[in-house]
Amino acid sequence: MTNMLGDKIHHLRKVKGLSQEELASQLTVSRQAISKWELGESVPDTENVVQLSKTFNVSTDYLLNDEYEGDKDIPAVKLSSENIKAKYRKVIKRISILLISTGMLGVCVLLFSSTNTTFSAGIGNIEFEPYTPFNYDPVFYVLCCVPILTGIILLLYKSITLKAFKQ
Repeated sequence: MTNMLGDKIHHLRKVKGLSQEELASQLTVSRQAISKWELGESVPDTENVVQLSKTFNVSTDYLLNDEYEGDKDIPAVKLSSENIKAKYRKVIKRISILLISTGMLGVCVLLFSSTNTTFSAGIGNIEFEPYTPFNYDPVFYVLCCVPILTGIILLLYKSITLKAFKQ
């Protein structure tokens, strides 16, 4: 039988940079108790398992379940991270669509305002003079293009980060 709990305690203690004596002091147990736990000669009681989880900032599930190599292996944590990823994808997509739509609306305003427009309503033709509130200012063109480009960049960024999440 393997000593997964002892191995985890030993590993976490080393990662934290603690000696057996220092860990024992934090848990108010003897150094020999820590040594026995790490060697698999005994196991900590429930209170000490809880204290170990707090000291090492890991869950008790991680400490006690031999199948878990990290907190990310715990089903509740897996589900939570998948939900966060799904929400992240939806938010990025909505923001991207909003930005692209805003930019396209600005472009449409520019195009509509720069041409003579004639409507035929059956009775006669109604002619509108072009309305140019921006006098074709290049700044306005840039302001229309920025949300479009930002939206496209966000969509590309989303696809890149999703590939990173999958790894």
